Amino acid sequence: MKIKSGRAPARYPGRVARCKYLWPAWRLYPTLPRKKRASRMGHPMRGSLCIFTLLALCALNASAQQAWQSQIGPAALEARQTHASVDVITLGEGMHRVYVFLPAEPVLKGKAPFVFFHHGWQGMNPKNYGALIDHLAREGNVVVFPVYQDADSTSPQIVVGNTAQAEREALAELQRRGIVPDPQRVVYFGYSMGAAISLKLAATIASTHLPAPQALVLAAPGDSYHVTKGEEAKSIWPVLQDLPPTLPIAIVAGEDDKAIGLPTGRKLAGLICATKADRRVLLVMPGDEHEGKKIGAGHGSPGAPDSRYDVDLATPLAKVPTHIEGRKGFEESASLNQLDFFGYWKVLDAVIDSLVAAPSTSARYVPPAIVFQSGTPGQLYLGTWPDGTPYRQAHVEDPCATR
Repeated sequence: MKIKSGRAPARYPGRVARCKYLWPAWRLYPTLPRKKRASRMGHPMRGSLCIFTLLALCALNASAQQAWQSQIGPAALEARQTHASVDVITLGEGMHRVYVFLPAEPVLKGKAPFVFFHHGWQGMNPKNYGALIDHLAREGNVVVFPVYQDADSTSPQIVVGNTAQAEREALAELQRRGIVPDPQRVVYFGYSMGAAISLKLAATIASTHLPAPQALVLAAPGDSYHVTKGEEAKSIWPVLQDLPPTLPIAIVAGEDDKAIGLPTGRKLAGLICATKADRRVLLVMPGDEHEGKKIGAGHGSPGAPDSRYDVDLATPLAKVPTHIEGRKGFEESASLNQLDFFGYWKVLDAVIDSLVAAPSTSARYVPPAIVFQSGTPGQLYLGTWPDGTPYRQAHVEDPCATR
């Protein structure tokens, strides 16, 4: 039966259950005689029970939304930030520069969780990702941010080597200061070209002598051929079968990122089928529009700018800030939105948290359901608009399932 009036908007299928007792008989069966309408509708009590059930379901849905909003929304993210500020170490010049962002107030000593942050092409200025860097550092992670290039003309074929060298120098400096990576809690985060760098480093630990990642989070993945042509465009991806099958790999891409992130994410997801099924995911972030406001899910959607982290590569070492005061809330930006808080950041935080109890190499490791368990409400939920209207849900794609 097709209901032509009183139906739920197509944009939110299932928001109103398909229950005929919600609509007056004359709307459902306008051409039937009155007696036949009554017989079709059944006993009035049935209608009351259906309405009661639907009201209960709506209340349950609203309660679930409030729970997720409180657990993974902006307020919850701020509550995780137990350090009041961030210290900054800067080493090297040009393409060999590396920034290290350290939790401060209180300061960090001894073993610590590390996030090796690999930016996108020409994203040398940490300002582009400052809000996320600030969040990661203030919740207790050491964030290592190698620059790896000094211009668009840098060859993609040398960026992995540049990254590895810069990260080794950063680790040596941190060791002198009494800070070392907790091998159980090392995550590689890569955006766009940085995803290719993360993959290559993860597969070549034996030669780079870097801490082995316990998980990869790859946002809008790319490769050399997206930034140049000819011989320089040769892929820098590793042989993906060289990655451990136990290594959790979360791929997150926007549905509007049709030139780079989404097709490359699909390609990558189809090449890591040897990874355990409960440790790999391709999560697709949707754009949405509501009451004149639009959020896009293009290639730049993982960007999270913060002007406090504005450091141009030409800035002399002596003039780079060594301390960044914390702030309440997040800097207003069109680039900082639902897809960050309930998407990219949610995934990264959940993966980091999952390593506290056990490394991913351990039989005791439990992959976070909010990231890897396909179709769970928390995985798909992306918050609400200011008036409470739900934002469109994310969805999961699994190229390996069709093989």
